[in-house]
Amino acid sequence: MAAGFRPMIVLLLLLCCWNETFGKEGKSKGKKGKQVVCPSQLSAEDLAQVPPNSTSNILNRLMVSYDARIRPNFQGIPVESRVNIFINSFGSIQETTMDYRVNIFLRQRWNDPRLRLPTDFKSDSLTIDPNMFQCLWKPDLFFANEKNANFHDVTQDNILLFIFRNGDILISMRLSVTLSCPLDLQLFPMDTQRCKMQLESFGYTTSDLVFMWQSDPVQMDEIALPQFDLKKEDIIYGNCTKYYQGTGYYTCVEVIFTLRRQVGFYLMGVYAPTLLIVVLSWLSFWINPDASAARVPLGILSVLSLSSESMLLASELPKVSYVKAIDIWLIACLLFGFSSLVEYAVVQVMLNSPKRIEEEKAKMAEKERQLQEKEGKMAANKTNNTVNGTGGTPIHVNTLQVVETRCKKVCTSKSDLRSNDFSIVGSLPRDFELSNFDCYGKAVEVLGVLKSQIKANKKPAPPKPVIPAAAKRVDLYARALFPFSFLFFNVVYWSVYL
Repeated sequence: MAAGFRPMIVLLLLLCCWNETFGKEGKSKGKKGKQVVCPSQLSAEDLAQVPPNSTSNILNRLMVSYDARIRPNFQGIPVESRVNIFINSFGSIQETTMDYRVNIFLRQRWNDPRLRLPTDFKSDSLTIDPNMFQCLWKPDLFFANEKNANFHDVTQDNILLFIFRNGDILISMRLSVTLSCPLDLQLFPMDTQRCKMQLESFGYTTSDLVFMWQSDPVQMDEIALPQFDLKKEDIIYGNCTKYYQGTGYYTCVEVIFTLRRQVGFYLMGVYAPTLLIVVLSWLSFWINPDASAARVPLGILSVLSLSSESMLLASELPKVSYVKAIDIWLIACLLFGFSSLVEYAVVQVMLNSPKRIEEEKAKMAEKERQLQEKEGKMAANKTNNTVNGTGGTPIHVNTLQVVETRCKKVCTSKSDLRSNDFSIVGSLPRDFELSNFDCYGKAVEVLGVLKSQIKANKKPAPPKPVIPAAAKRVDLYARALFPFSFLFFNVVYWSVYL
């Protein structure tokens, strides 16, 4: 039983696959539209059913003997096709893929003597259904630098077709085209790009078909682009007829769009942040040389920030072999940030040099000795002036020595002061204390003595680290050298690229 069902199962599977395959093809054909029947394909009976004085009959008479496979003026003068473009929208240039996308109305006008309107047709032009586009001979125009393109068919095919009395045919179609644009990024982001749109004949040589621009080749409203300025007066038109060996010359026309990049985005997003990072790296020159915990992270943070900014920008640009203007800026900023880190390494070497430390200690000892000698001389001068009565305050150590003219003996105790006679005693207070007053009741300042005793009892502070003068000089020179060097680089950079 199982062996008998196997052929039926295989047959059913084949039928399912066949239906699915041809069903998809039918759907795809349906999307493209139904098959158009041209008047030349109609039978005599079908043509006879059309009213004789109707527009349909006039169109049938024009095209009943029309052969779309043969160009106008066959074996005669070449067909002249006048081209015109209206730009609906202009997309920004993609630097990574080096292309841009436009949405346009492409208009072509040429003369076909076979389609001259009869004299009994009263109007000067005849508007026909876009489906009749397939029944006419038309120039085989294509975009030479096109990457991707598509027609628009919502809600109907976006094609306009006119036939004029003299046999001129005007076709206008809406297209979205992605065109290649080789970029020269040496001046990026202060660059100006020139992007082409080339319209060329694919199969007809210049002896059969010639393209030419109309009087107003490119029309557009004011277009605002995010990064570029596009002006109509900067658009250039030209002829790009090409020669292919073995086939001949092929007609071609081109339009060149001049796009000037706006540098504002990169000033705010790249130049200003990197400049501030470089300035931030200079703050380490004002930090104490022995503060490694503060200076080293500051330098490393600056270098890493500049490196990440460079990598982020490189990911958004194509991988070209030449150096761009923004690359020079980022490399210079990275060198300045790295140099500030190297500068601290030099300072650290000087800071840990035993020879320089010994020299600095010798200088400090010499200065200390000179200072002590100077203070000793000043103290001796002050003592002489006090003893000679020319100034100073009476000194009280263990006893109060009173000038002989005012107090005739040395006060050694409180009992001596009160029991002995003095030539001038004065009115002394009853709670007179020898340690607080002299023989005449004047207060004696003992605050300085107490302070000196407190200082003597305190533990000595740890010695300060010895910083060689050479290390300080390196920081001092760097404070001036780095800003002036960066300023000079900015003057040269912006004068060259702006």
